[in-house]
This record gives sequence, structure tokens and C-alpha cells, in this order.
Amino acid sequence: MHIRNYDLLPPGHIGSLKIKGSLSARIQGIVDNDPASTRRKTSFHFQAKKLIISDKFYPVRGEILVNAFGRHDFYYGDELILEGSLHRPFNFSANPSFSYPEYLKSQGIYYLLEVGKEREIIFLGRDKGNLFISLAFRIKQRLKGIFEKYLQPLNSAVLSAITLGDRQGLPAQIREDFTRTGTAHIIAISGFNVGIVVFTVLFLLKALRIKRKCRYFLAIPILFIHMCAVGAQASVARATLMAVVVLIGYLLERDTDIINSLSLSALIILGYSPRQIFDIGFQLSFISVLGIVSLSPRIIGWFKLKPKTSPAIRFMVNSLAVSLAAWLSTFWLILYYFRIITPVAILANLIIVPLVSLVIILGFTLCVSALICPAIALPIAVTIDFSMLWLFKIAHQLSGLPFSCFYIGM
Repeated sequence: MHIRNYDLLPPGHIGSLKIKGSLSARIQGIVDNDPASTRRKTSFHFQAKKLIISDKFYPVRGEILVNAFGRHDFYYGDELILEGSLHRPFNFSANPSFSYPEYLKSQGIYYLLEVGKEREIIFLGRDKGNLFISLAFRIKQRLKGIFEKYLQPLNSAVLSAITLGDRQGLPAQIREDFTRTGTAHIIAISGFNVGIVVFTVLFLLKALRIKRKCRYFLAIPILFIHMCAVGAQASVARATLMAVVVLIGYLLERDTDIINSLSLSALIILGYSPRQIFDIGFQLSFISVLGIVSLSPRIIGWFKLKPKTSPAIRFMVNSLAVSLAAWLSTFWLILYYFRIITPVAILANLIIVPLVSLVIILGFTLCVSALICPAIALPIAVTIDFSMLWLFKIAHQLSGLPFSCFYIGM
């Protein structure tokens, strides 16, 4: 019922337009996310305000996806008038379990605007968006600039992907290696990445000798800024909400339950955007956490560890249990959507996840040192470059192992 109500468009919504083929029009609106630029085009969400056809103005609302071809310097909050071809999205995917129009619909987008190089673009003003989101994007660009300044180009691109959600410069070979090893969740901002952010923030605040409750209180807005900066995808929103629930529990000196936190996060996300329940990332995100919580204790029980078992062995068993539980709970869903099985993921997560955790922590340490004490930033950057070199080598070697992955029906 909530989804049906959510799909009812309000009066004047641009999604209510009945356009056959495409329509040449001008649209006035505001850039509503952090634009993604390539050599060929710049893409962004555009909050429409007016539709202009033959010099007649029609008030509209709703978001469209804009592809502006050529090099453009657009920023969140820019108010523009764009001239282009307005049309419904096409389903270009050969995968029957994925529909591009439905994917955009889950984000509230019903139309695309293609702006050619020769089309008119009128700049009306800047900073018309939400001030909090604008601050988050500015922080993101500042951190991305630090990565580009101190790190090798490839390492900068990958670190921006796993910490800031900026995957524009991610090479195809790196994507393929992580996909074949079942560790693609690392390069897509998820609960794992947010968990490392929480740990790093609390560690740095503790290093500054800030009291415990103040650390939890300060960490909450930092997490929301990070969530807005990386785009507030379902996986990030879920992880952020769970972290906030846990931190509030610590502030109130109350115990937290992981299932309750997960359920509350799901209710909040689906209350705001019920179509997220059909999103692949949303499903994988929640199922993997449920799998880890419910299966990993049983897997640990198989080993029948004794009280005198060394901490190193316990750590290895716990890590193996978490990796195996995550794989068992999600492989069937990954098989359905992506037609791939990755048995090597159990081993790959044991090796790659700790290494990526180290890289993320060092990445945020690099940002803090570059802002406060640039003298120590260079050795940290060298350590990151060295660590990422081994990360890429390990991922590539594991992806090439016999029977590392199987493609089904492709």
C-alpha cells in the first residue's frame, strides 16, 4: 500500500508528462547531487522547477537525470536552464533481472534530458541547494583533492571509490578483479566501509583526548556528513542509521541489539523510499548482515574452541566464520542478479578485507595529517601506495585461481 501511494505522483510532477519518443525543451532547475564527469559527458540529478516549450513556462516538480555532453563545471546547488531532448529511459541491460527504467524509478526519476554540445545552457545562480548537503560535498571534494595530491593516480581513484563513493576513475580491470573474487562490496560504499569510518572517527577523537560521551556525540553528525557526501545510497543509509542507533545507545548507556538496529534502519529507509525494497544493494546489504549475525555463531561452534585457545586462532576462526556466513547468505542472490558464483570469496575476504581496512584508516589519517601537519602526510601516502600495490596484486592473483568463479547462463 505504501509503494502504491508512493507511486502516485503529485500534480505538476514531470513524471506525469505523456511524451511519445522525445521532446525538445528547456528546463529550469537546480543540480541536486554531486555531478559525475567523464571525458564525454557530465551526469547529474536535476530538480526541475519550470518546463519551457516555445517560450511558454509551465511549473513542474520532480527530478530528471541529465546527461550534458562535453566538459562542464557544474556543482551541487547550481541553478540552470538546460536545453535538450527529454525522453523516457531505455532498458539497455541484457540481464533480465535488472531494469534500468525501474532502477531510476526507485530513485524518483522518470525522464532523462540529453544536452548536446551545441545546446544552450544558462547559469542563473549558485548555492541554491541544502546547506548541509553542500557542506558534505565540499568536504568530499577537499578530501578527494588530498588523495590526488599525495597518491599515485590509480591509488587515488580506488581510495576515492572505497571511502568517498566516487567511482568515476575506477579502472575496468580493478572492478573485474574485485567482482571475480566476490569482494566488490569493498569498492561500493557499504556497511563495511561505514564501520571503518566509525572506528577511525572514534579513534581520532580519542587521540585528541575528547571525553567518551562527547566522542559519540560528535561522531553522529560526522557520519551524516559522510552519508550525504557519498550519495546516501541505501547501503550507506542503512549502515549509518545502524551506527547512529548504537551510538545513541552508548550515549544513553543502554545495550543495543543488532537485529533491532537493523530492523529500525530498514523501517526508516523504506518509510522514506519504499521502492528500495526492490533495490539489489538494499537486499544484499540487509541479508548479508542478517547472515553474519545468525550464521557466524553456529559456524564458530563447529570448531569447538576451548577456553585456552590462543587469541590468534580465535581471531582466524571468527574471521573465517564471518566471511563464510556472508558468502552463504548472499551467493544465491548474487547468482540470481549477476549470474556468477564466487567460491574464492571466502578466502579473498579473509585476506583483502583486513588490507582494505588498513588502507581506509590510513586514508583518513592522511587527510587529517595533510590538514593539520603536512610534514607527516608524505610517509603515510607512501605506505598507502605500497599497501594498495599489494592489494591489487592479491586481488588479481586470487581472481585468476582455477575455479575462483563461475558464470552461469552467460
